[in-house]
Amino acid sequence: MLKLRSVDLTVTVILLAIGIAQFVGGLTMDRLEMRRIHPASIPGLLPMILGIAITIVAGLQLWGLMRLRENDDGAHVSGLIARAELLKLLGLIAICAAYALFLVGRIHFWAASSLFVASFIIIFEFSSGMPRRALFFMIARAVIIAVAFGGALSYLFEDLFLVRLP
Repeated sequence: MLKLRSVDLTVTVILLAIGIAQFVGGLTMDRLEMRRIHPASIPGLLPMILGIAITIVAGLQLWGLMRLRENDDGAHVSGLIARAELLKLLGLIAICAAYALFLVGRIHFWAASSLFVASFIIIFEFSSGMPRRALFFMIARAVIIAVAFGGALSYLFEDLFLVRLP
């Protein structure tokens, strides 16, 4: 078992690094002034905004974790992560990697996103003692949400933001 605080601290530091790297990547992205495109249409603006947001949230989380450590008088037992929760976390990492490395670009974006969302819901809502009827409704709900999400995401990017999706 892992201590919850250690996992929180590790994930927070990783998110902080990702936020900073994303901001720097957006800031150093090629500009399009040579193509006479308006300077306000910065290609890296969205990555920079997301990098700032991730950095702020991770910084607040880190600050909160440090405050908890200062006020810890030893009377409270620190949380532990059970094996099942750790397996769910590893499953999440696996489906994120599968989505980014194998699905996007090989099948249509809405189908890849729908598969990702359905897998995510099923992994995090499944429990071994779940009755068959509840399992059926959970899977049906996951598929409905995933198809709606995949369609809405594709519509948003392709038709409203005019972004070419892989």
